[in-house]
Amino acid sequence: MPQESTKDRIRQVLLQDWDPSNAARFESARGEYDSYIDPLLELIGQGADEERVVRFLHERELESMCFPPAGSSHLHRVARRLIKAAGVKSQS
Repeated sequence: MPQESTKDRIRQVLLQDWDPSNAARFESARGEYDSYIDPLLELIGQGADEERVVRFLHERELESMCFPPAGSSHLHRVARRLIKAAGVKSQS
């Protein structure tokens, strides 16, 4: 069985743990967050900590998904999972 790629792991975290657009409900929307994968990998690869990943996700929620201003505390768990999925040990 082929090993799951880093991008696939990031996609899964975005769909299963973040998913502000409920894209996981629809097979056709499986790539909804693909445009965020490379920027996240670059950010994490440059040593971004959990807080920086949380800011990235929160900014995406606010700018491209028209969410009302909300807290970002729910994003810490997602950020930790993204960092782990990228193969980097969380620093928190």
